[in-house]
Amino acid sequence: MATSYLSESLEVDRKLAIAGAFAMRCEMSQVLLDIASGNLNLSDVLIKNADHAATQRLYVVKALEAIQSIGKVKARRLMADLEITEKRRIESLSVNERQLLLKKIEISI
Repeated sequence: MATSYLSESLEVDRKLAIAGAFAMRCEMSQVLLDIASGNLNLSDVLIKNADHAATQRLYVVKALEAIQSIGKVKARRLMADLEITEKRRIESLSVNERQLLLKKIEISI
């Protein structure tokens, strides 16, 4: 009987984890849509919303790709010029890297 209680508890935990991950992905998608529509610019994402959980978990390259004038290739070139790997998330960028990225984007746009 203890085994069934344990398995029910694990199943509930699993469902909660899946629901939390789904909610986070929805929030991240909304941030990308806001960037693409122009409601958010990159400085908002990198500096002002840096403490927002969905913003922190975004890959930098995905945020760059969402900007209208930057595509996949240009985003990767910008990051390569700054020696930032494609797997970096916004939360792992240093303040210096954020500022350099913003300057580089202003020049290229």
